[in-house]
Amino acid sequence: MRIAIDIQTTLGKPTGFGFYVSNLVEALKKHTPRDLELVLVKPDTENDFSTPQRFIWDQLTYPKKASSERVDLLHQPCFSAPLRFKNPVVVTIHDIISILFPETIPFASRMFYSKWMPFSYRKAKKIITISNSTKRDIIRVLGIAEDKITVIPLGYDKKIEKKLGKAEIENVKKKNKLPENYLLHIGTLEPRKNLDFLIEVFSEVIKNDKSGLHLVITGKKGWYYEGLFEKVKQLSLEDKVIFTGYIDEEDKAAIYQGARIFTFPSIYEGFGLPPLEAMAAGVPVISSDTSSMPEVVGKAGILLSPHNKFGWVKAIKEVSGSEKLRKEMIANNFGQVKHFSWDKTAEKTIEVYREAIKIK
Repeated sequence: MRIAIDIQTTLGKPTGFGFYVSNLVEALKKHTPRDLELVLVKPDTENDFSTPQRFIWDQLTYPKKASSERVDLLHQPCFSAPLRFKNPVVVTIHDIISILFPETIPFASRMFYSKWMPFSYRKAKKIITISNSTKRDIIRVLGIAEDKITVIPLGYDKKIEKKLGKAEIENVKKKNKLPENYLLHIGTLEPRKNLDFLIEVFSEVIKNDKSGLHLVITGKKGWYYEGLFEKVKQLSLEDKVIFTGYIDEEDKAAIYQGARIFTFPSIYEGFGLPPLEAMAAGVPVISSDTSSMPEVVGKAGILLSPHNKFGWVKAIKEVSGSEKLRKEMIANNFGQVKHFSWDKTAEKTIEVYREAIKIK
C-alpha cells in the first residue's frame, strides 16, 4: 500500500503544522511495516503559500502529484481534502478555530478555513484529530459522525528533554539577546494566543519586582499583531518585553530550559504543543484552562481562566518566588509528558490508514 503525505508545511520556516508533519513522518518511517510505503509530496517552492496558492495546491497540484505516484491512499495532514482524488483520503483536523473565532482571522483566510475546509472534509474516509476537545467540537459544530473520527495526540521532540549545560544555555541566550531571568511564551503572534492579556499580567507582576524579570515572546508574525507592540509602549515595557521573532529550531531546547516559567494564556488550542514541550524541557507551566489544555497539561501545571488577570499575577509571583514550588512542578512534568510520544502517534496513524483502505 502506497500512502501519499503532503509535507509542504515542513518547508521554509515551519510552525505548528510543520512540526506535526515532520515529526509524524520521521516516526512513520520507523514504524511503517513492509507492506506500507510512504510517498512524500512537496511543491517546487519553499515559500509560504497565500490562501489562493493553498487552494490550488490542495485541490489540484498535490492530488495530481499523488496520482502520478499511483498511491492507494492520500493523507492531508493539515488543510483541505482534495475533492477529485479517486482513492481514499485521510484528513487531520487540528482545530476549528476559524469557525469558533472567525473575528481573529483575515477575511480571505476565514473563507478558506471556515467554509471550504469543512466542506472538503466530506471527502475523507477517516478523520484524525489531535485532542478529545477538538473531537467534541468537530461533532458538535460540523456534525461529523463520531465513528469517523480518531483522536491521536501529538508527541514531542525528545531532544528537548535532554538536560543542557549552563554554558550551552547561556550561549543560546546570548545569540538571541535574551535576559538572564524571563517568562517565556512560544507561538505565532495572533489574537487567540491572548498575548495582550499576558503583557498586561506581566506589567502587574513586575511592579516592585527586584529580580530583573522579563517577558520573552517568540514566534513569527501572524495577523492582527500590531496592537501588541503598541500595548508594550503604552505600558512603558520596551525594556522588559522582548519579541525575538522566529527562532531556530536548534535553539528551542535551550530557550525553554533557560526560562523561569512558561506562560500560555491561549483562548483556544486544538492541542497545545508548546506547553507539552515546556514540560518536557523541565520548565514550570502556567496555562489557560480552555479547550485541549487540561488534556495536555494535566495536573502538572497550573491551569487558569485566560481572563483571570488576578489569578495569573498571583500564580506567576508564587511560582517565580518559590524554588520549592518550581521543583515540585518540574517533577510532576515528567509524569505527565510520558503519556505523549511520536511513536504512539505514528502507530495509531498507521491503524487509521488501514481502516480507511477497507472502507468502500
